[in-house]
Order: sequence, then structure tokens, then C-alpha cells
Amino acid sequence: MKGMISGIKRMEIHDGDGLRTTVFFKGCPLRCIWCHNPESLSFERQIAFFSHKCVSCGMCGGERDEGTAKNCPVSAIESFGREYEVDELAWLLSQDAPFFKRGGGVTLSGGECLAQPAFAVALAKMLKEMGIGVYIDTCGYATRDTFEKIIPHTEKFLYDIKACNSATHQKCTGRDNLLIWDNLRFLCDRGCNVEIRYPLVMGYNDGECEGVAKRLGELRGIDKIKVLQYHGFSASRYEALGMKNPLPNTKTTAGDIDRAVEIFKHYGLHAVNGMLDD
Repeated sequence: MKGMISGIKRMEIHDGDGLRTTVFFKGCPLRCIWCHNPESLSFERQIAFFSHKCVSCGMCGGERDEGTAKNCPVSAIESFGREYEVDELAWLLSQDAPFFKRGGGVTLSGGECLAQPAFAVALAKMLKEMGIGVYIDTCGYATRDTFEKIIPHTEKFLYDIKACNSATHQKCTGRDNLLIWDNLRFLCDRGCNVEIRYPLVMGYNDGECEGVAKRLGELRGIDKIKVLQYHGFSASRYEALGMKNPLPNTKTTAGDIDRAVEIFKHYGLHAVNGMLDD
């Protein structure tokens, strides 16, 4: 069984507790206008050209493909998308196990890792058998069957909630959020360990804070809510990939984050500023 992976990031401290290795799966069912991983949206391999890095050395001969990406001395040409067998990737990730001894593990992210359900479940199962803890970073837009199969192999779900109002969610992500909220309730009812990630994008979903807080307050088992600051740092990746840049021209400040945190706390929820929590 093979899975398509856009990248692997080691020594990560922002994708769960402790020191972690994050695996970015390719492909996502949502199209969030603020997505900062555009290379993970498509399920296909992609070649990116970062013109600002290019030193015109001529080694690529003007070609941009897998071969020139490997040989570019300044990484101006990058390839996103590599197929792995389950056991191949599990073995590779297991090499980081010594770094997880004081807390940490592997986080399956994306894109949306559960958009490649069979591969994600098989990988999580194999890692657990190796004694490596697995977190699932998910937008929640997956089948109930997929969640049922991956729960036994998952220590914690890092669960994105972007809006309470379905129309707002549709406008910002291209999909409504009915399935997402249903799956969150299912995980909570099953007693899963869940941490909510709420990306705050001023002018787009900042008006959703109170509605999200009310709905989360009705659920049990939410470990905490981490309010994340929006930034437009990924603009260069959209350009390098030849993709339309949908990033909002807006700014989310530290004060905006603090105010959102206070709204969640008002409803008795354990909320933190994602800028300070890691």
C-alpha cells in the first residue's frame, strides 16, 4: 500500500505535545482561503520554482522536474510529493524514536491525512506497534468509518474548527461544516483526547468565536482550544507552484488572539494563545 507525502518535518514543536516529527500528507478536501500549505492541497506531485532563490547557475538547463529538483544547489526547484510504502515510511519515522523518549511522537498532518484513509490507518497502527505515539491533525472532513478505524491507534486528535456558521465555513473553505461538527461530537462521545485548533482570520471568521465557544462548551473531553494567528507567509509558495494565491489581505494581531481566548474562557473552556503555548 502506498501513500503520497508532500514532506516530513523533524524537531517540530508546534504540531502537538513534546518534540515531534510531522508527516504532511498530500491532498485535502477543503480549500481554505488562508491555507499555508498549498503544496499539500493536490493529491498529485508538483514541482515548485522559487525564483527569488535562483542564482542562475545553469545546472538545471532551464528544466524544472524531479531530476533538477534533486540537483539544484540552492533549492530553488523543489519537488512536492513522494510515494511511500507503509513499512518504508514507518521505518523512516522510527529512526526519530530516541528523540521522543521525554514526550513526543509522530503527527500525521497535511493537507488532510485522513483523505488517504487506508494508508493513514495502516501507518498509525504500525507506529503504535513500534511504541511511537501518534497524533492526528485533521480538518474533520472524513468518513465516520475512517475515524472509527484510526481511533485505536491515536493518542490525540488536533482538530481544526474554523467556524460555527455553515455559510461562513462554506465561504472560507468551499465546504459546509456539518460533517466536521458531527465527527467532533463523535470523537468526544467516544472519549477521545481532542485539542481544538481555531485559526483566527480577522474579517473572515473572527465573528464566529462566540458561536464556536457555545458549541464546544456542550461537548466533553476537549483538552484545550488553541487560537492560532493568521499570517500570509506562504504567498511565495503559491507563486512557486503556479497556483492562484487566495490569502486574505488582513492582519491578526496578538491582541486579537487574546480577545478570542477570553471569549472561549468566558464559556468555561481551557483556551490558550497559540503564539505563546508552544
